[in-house]
Amino acid sequence: PNDNRFWYIDNGFTDPTSKIASSDQRERTTASALLRLLYNYKGKYYVNASFRRDGSSQISPANRWQNFWAVGGAWEISKESFMENQHLFDFVKLKASIGVLGNQNTYGFDYPYYPGLVGGNAAVFGNLIYNAYSQSYLPNPNLKWETVHAKEIGIELNAFKNSLHIEVNYFDKVTKELMTFIPGSNGAKNGLDNIGSIQNNGFEFTASYTKNIAKDLTLTIGGNLTTYNNKVLSLATSDFSIQSGVNRTTVGLPIGYFYGYIVEGIYQSYADKLKSPVNTEFSYGPGDLKYKDVNGDGIINTKDRTLIGNPTPDFTYGSYINLKYKNFDLAVEVGGVYGNKVFRNWGGTESPFQRVNYAAFKVNRWHGEGTSNWDPILAQDHRINYEASTYNIEDGSYFRLRNIQLAYNFASAILAKAKMKNLRAFINMQNPKTWKRNSGYTSEFGGDAISFGVDNAGGAIPVVTTFGLNVTF
Repeated sequence: PNDNRFWYIDNGFTDPTSKIASSDQRERTTASALLRLLYNYKGKYYVNASFRRDGSSQISPANRWQNFWAVGGAWEISKESFMENQHLFDFVKLKASIGVLGNQNTYGFDYPYYPGLVGGNAAVFGNLIYNAYSQSYLPNPNLKWETVHAKEIGIELNAFKNSLHIEVNYFDKVTKELMTFIPGSNGAKNGLDNIGSIQNNGFEFTASYTKNIAKDLTLTIGGNLTTYNNKVLSLATSDFSIQSGVNRTTVGLPIGYFYGYIVEGIYQSYADKLKSPVNTEFSYGPGDLKYKDVNGDGIINTKDRTLIGNPTPDFTYGSYINLKYKNFDLAVEVGGVYGNKVFRNWGGTESPFQRVNYAAFKVNRWHGEGTSNWDPILAQDHRINYEASTYNIEDGSYFRLRNIQLAYNFASAILAKAKMKNLRAFINMQNPKTWKRNSGYTSEFGGDAISFGVDNAGGAIPVVTTFGLNVTF
């Protein structure tokens, strides 16, 4: 039809009882103006400056257009006279930058200034019942861009006749005016507001080395490592938390940390229960998890929940090795992360009133005094054991053999007779082996900006073997 309101099925004008397909639509417009200045003096002193003005249809009209800027500089030390008589370094550059850029991250909301509608209400007119809709959250005329205040300093160098390349950088990014969804309370509507700031900083290391070992044998090896440290600097108030499942975001702590109880063991007997702090939230007894009295008030309740794990790794890393011998070449790539935690959302948090297929480690559950001090009693009515706690926390560190490829490149003399330019035969394996510490199928679990690292018993990564020919005529 000519009326574009009816071009999409999920537009509010269809009968939900007869709809058998779905669709969606969204529209966004961004406009930018950019001014840039590039300058170098004697080919060894560099300046890169930019100014930009960006506008977005997702931001409220009062703040739709905002100004951003960046300045970077570099000094190519290897071109200085005092570097002329040395033969170790072929290239050395010191560099730094600072700037402020805008971010349109709207956390899943297509039109943050123009909120969508939600159902759940109905009105009666005569003999007919009509669905009633309301705004999903109150529009905020003061919404504005998130701003990323970034600083970076680093050095890069080549040595040993350019066979070795090393680059080291330190970065510090503070994101301000975070666009955050604020749940309504006491009759107030939900809302969006720019209320917080977060900091991310760390080091980035990269290196590569190429060596001709023999006449027909060449080795190339390289790698990278990045450290991470993130912290929430501010939110609406110092005690305000953004909650998303078992993840929380609170001032002074990492983004999306896991929130729950600390397990100190299992109640082995009623005598053990009587000499321990009283849990006022649940009925419990021998075989149940014993939670820590974090605040020291002598009782166990929801106030004793705290940070029980950080889903963000201390660092990530990767490496590759390429070996070429005559017409053969072998490539191996590895990678991994270290220091993050995974929240296992199975084998511990399922509804206690469901019959489920238990995990194999439940064989080691408590079934009498002294039989276990970690896996609790296997019983459906012990609700205390299904709370989020360190019982669900596992080590998310892993090392993965990501890719192996062996190939043979046919000689050009043979190819010329067949009127081919290139012919390459190869066999390739992806993810053939992973060394990990958690009990799930994988250690990699995505999510969104504030909720991630949760193992919902999915995400198995397949091993893929490929072989074939690449032909160029």
